[in-house]
Amino acid sequence: MTQKNKVVLITGATSGIGESLVSKFIQEGYCVLGIARSVEKLKELQSKQANFVGLNFDITKKDSWSEIVKEVESIGKIPSIIILNAGTCEYMDKGDIDEELVRRVFEVNFFANVIGAKVLLKSWRTQLSSFVVTSSSAYFFPLPRAEAYGASKAALSYFFRTLRLSYPEIVFTIAHPGFVETPLTDKNDFSMPMKLTADKAASTMYSSIIKGRRKNDFPWFFIFMLKLLGMLPDALQYKIGSKLVRE
Repeated sequence: MTQKNKVVLITGATSGIGESLVSKFIQEGYCVLGIARSVEKLKELQSKQANFVGLNFDITKKDSWSEIVKEVESIGKIPSIIILNAGTCEYMDKGDIDEELVRRVFEVNFFANVIGAKVLLKSWRTQLSSFVVTSSSAYFFPLPRAEAYGASKAALSYFFRTLRLSYPEIVFTIAHPGFVETPLTDKNDFSMPMKLTADKAASTMYSSIIKGRRKNDFPWFFIFMLKLLGMLPDALQYKIGSKLVRE
């Protein structure tokens, strides 16, 4: 796919998949506008990567997005690719519903991206070729403890799968990665089958973006198994899921 210019904006740019995406796009000759909350990490990246511009913003704050647009336009580097990659994960234990936890997760994983899309599409619609959202394989099958995380990612996927219908001139890519080695998954205390490195995940995402694919589910066999489980009768899905609940 031919890009209008070689500038990409990436949220969550200082760790995990985001940091690896920064390196991959710079390696491929792009200027990267990286958004993150950590000033120190942005400065560190900027010192290492000549073609990187760090933008220090908290994307959960509504006003941040209009400020991002102003700052990007002031430096004259309007992106042709947007990658909304920032995310968080918190688990609920033993079915104890913590509404504040759910709100925190949705603020980062869903609402920040919705507000970001509203502002960025309104500002740069004619300049954009690609709009990418990092969702999760949790979208495909309900797993215990992931109520907040899985619901936020399911909402994210559905919202952008629907939104893209109104923007035929832009390729919306929704990525559903499996387990990826990141600071978030480093905290997990359970087995993570077919876990990928962040560099491998970034390389896979880069390829799908450049090829103009609207769907990017990986690793393929892991996603295939989750989708297969999701096709089982509900009673069987319930039985499998309930066996994964911790005592």
